[in-house]
This record gives sequence, structure tokens and C-alpha cells, in this order.
Amino acid sequence: MIGINPSETRNVSILHPDWDMKWTIQLPEAVTSMNGRVMTWPSVYPDWVQTGENAWSYEWRTTPEYIAERMAHPTKDNAGNTIRPNYVIGLALKAEIKALEDGIALALTMTNESTGAFYDVRSEGGCFRAESPAFQDQDEVKRSYLMVDGAPKSMADLHRTIPIRSIYHADLSDYEKDWVNTTEWFWGRSDATIDCPVIVGAVSADGLRALAFGYEGSTSGSQNADGRHCLHSQPVFGDMPPGASVTRRGYIRFGSEIGEAMNNVKSKLAGLAGAC
Repeated sequence: MIGINPSETRNVSILHPDWDMKWTIQLPEAVTSMNGRVMTWPSVYPDWVQTGENAWSYEWRTTPEYIAERMAHPTKDNAGNTIRPNYVIGLALKAEIKALEDGIALALTMTNESTGAFYDVRSEGGCFRAESPAFQDQDEVKRSYLMVDGAPKSMADLHRTIPIRSIYHADLSDYEKDWVNTTEWFWGRSDATIDCPVIVGAVSADGLRALAFGYEGSTSGSQNADGRHCLHSQPVFGDMPPGASVTRRGYIRFGSEIGEAMNNVKSKLAGLAGAC
């Protein structure tokens, strides 16, 4: 059984006992909308609740105190320009994680508790970071994959404007949406056409282990080979009128071969309601 252990933050440790390897997932790292940002990294300390054997969840809402804290600690882009995004209140998040025999089940639920509509609500799904050397460095980009035309494709064979990291959109027009592609200065872009829902994956340096990660309704994915060593599958919740609640389920699969792992996640997502 895969082991999971939540921390005081959104970070959850994931341990594969047979491989003696560890990952961390920040669940999620960000939630955004056309209206403004809901959650960004870092400064979120949720109250995790154990909901069953090897299962945990938390609920969280944007507050004026959270916005004030974020505005007091702005980030800077590569040119040193201060970034002060607009934050909005009214969307509630529920995050769930459960360990399986050979992977992890995830769920993110967004609920509109306000009296107004939210448009094009999205999340990056979770910053899934390799913490073991077997999945770090050593041609990490070459060993990272996306589903393209129904088959795993190495990211080394896909265009990207920044060699060490990239975000890939199934709909290339998303690069032109300001509220979607707010971090091109960091993530760059790609002209590659990828499958939807977006499933990302990685292979260990020795080629003997593989993993895949994806969400229903995911229209983009990203990979970072700097010190973060992370993968993302980014679900879309869409337009949400007052009272609406939308859940996007995701899976992480561990296996011995990248095609098997990615197709396993693909089959799990195929039976879910969130379509691209």
C-alpha cells in the first residue's frame, strides 16, 4: 500500500514502500479564474481531517486575511517586476487524497458560495514533486512524458521556449488568455499539440519504474526540471453560477512501464464526467 502523510501545509508526503522512494504533492498549488485568483503558493495552512484508512481531506476559503498576507509578500518576475495579482472571495475548495495499492486517488471540489458568477475556474491540480534521486536530474526532461495521439511522448521531443520547464496547453489559444497564462515569464510556452485530458508522466533514470498523473477535465500540464522536479495536470472547472459545485477527480499511478501507467490513468479518467 502506498503511504501518505499530510503536513501542516497543503503538502502531502507520498511513500512507495517497495521502491523506497518519496514524493510530495502540494494539493493544490493554485486556483484561478477569469474574475481573479483564489489561491496561490504559499501561505495556506489547512485543517486536514482523516476521512478513512489512508484517506484525508480539508476545506478552505479565501479570506480577507489571506489576501492581505499575499499582498504583503508579492512575488517578482524574471525581470524583477513586482507581481500584484487580483484576488477574489467567494469560491470554496475541498481537497481529498486517498492512497491505493498502486497509486493515489485525488479529488478537488470547487463551490461558488457567492451571489455572483465565476468564469473559467481552473486549478493546476497539485505540484507533484519527486523527492528521490531516481526521478531527479539525469535527463529529467527526456524522461518526462505527455500523451500525444494516444501514446506517451517524451517532452524532449516537444517544442518548449524554456529548456528546463514548460507548460503545455491542449488548446493553444489558452496561451493568449491573460487569466490563464499569467506566468509565461516562468513557464514559457509550447506549440505542441497534446491529448486532452492532459496526462503527464515520468520514468526513473534506470528505466525500471514509471508513474503517471492526470485529472478529468485537465486541459494543460506542466513539468519543471529545476530544483522542484515537479509535474502538474491542470483541471478546468468552467463557469460557475451561484451555488454551483464542481468536482474534478485525478489519479497517480505507479508501475514499471510508462505506457501502462499513462493508459491506466487514461482509462480511469474515461469513465468520469469531466470532459475536455
